[in-house]
Amino acid sequence: MLKDGFSSHNYRDILDHLRENGFLSSEDVDNLLKEYTTTKKITFDCITKEKSLIVSEALIDNYHRTKSK
Repeated sequence: MLKDGFSSHNYRDILDHLRENGFLSSEDVDNLLKEYTTTKKITFDCITKEKSLIVSEALIDNYHRTKSK
């Protein structure tokens, strides 16, 4: 999901990366960011279960990448 060498401390950058690589639509990104700014929590109620698993895996992968730097 995340290309080699990609990592970010910014949630929006991670979502944009997934959009640019065809895993999320622009609408998905907008909905996820709206939920995040409204609730201050990362929730997946506004996307499909399949996409929520992709975002979850990307966030976990990104976490490990940022911690290893």
